[in-house]
Amino acid sequence: FGVYNADRMFSDISATWNGVLEDMSDVKELVPELFYLPEVLTNENSIDFGTTQLGGKLDTVKLPAWAESPVDFVHQHRMALESEYVSANLHEWIDLIFGYKQQGKEAIAANNVFFYITYEGTVDIDKIFDPVQQHATQDQIAYFGQTPSQLLTIPHLKKKPLSEVLHLQAN
Repeated sequence: FGVYNADRMFSDISATWNGVLEDMSDVKELVPELFYLPEVLTNENSIDFGTTQLGGKLDTVKLPAWAESPVDFVHQHRMALESEYVSANLHEWIDLIFGYKQQGKEAIAANNVFFYITYEGTVDIDKIFDPVQQHATQDQIAYFGQTPSQLLTIPHLKKKPLSEVLHLQAN
């Protein structure tokens, strides 16, 4: 399985949450498995992921206090994702990720700004002639990732409440 750097491994949901809130360079992605696959939080095969610099041995992901088990965590996580609150506010997320708050003054106001080379079209790798700089730029993109393509330049419409939609269908 190779050598693991235990201090860089995902091992604690609360610590990860706090990390992304406190450190602008600590960026994480909520992978779909966190909403349907509790096994992603357990070390089913007893793999030795190593020991942290503080002496902690990595094993199953440490859950927040509100989750009784990996199954409970995934269930509550999914219920939150499918909640009316999230549904009613999804347009805000769309504006940040794909819309008008992804770049420019709206992104700055929304505290939604990332390192410049993560934005589509800001760097042309083929025009970097220094091989060291080209490799460094490619590594930065590969390890940090890129922001999605900006699809919208105006605010996304808010979802209509179900009662409003049903009312429209009845007429």
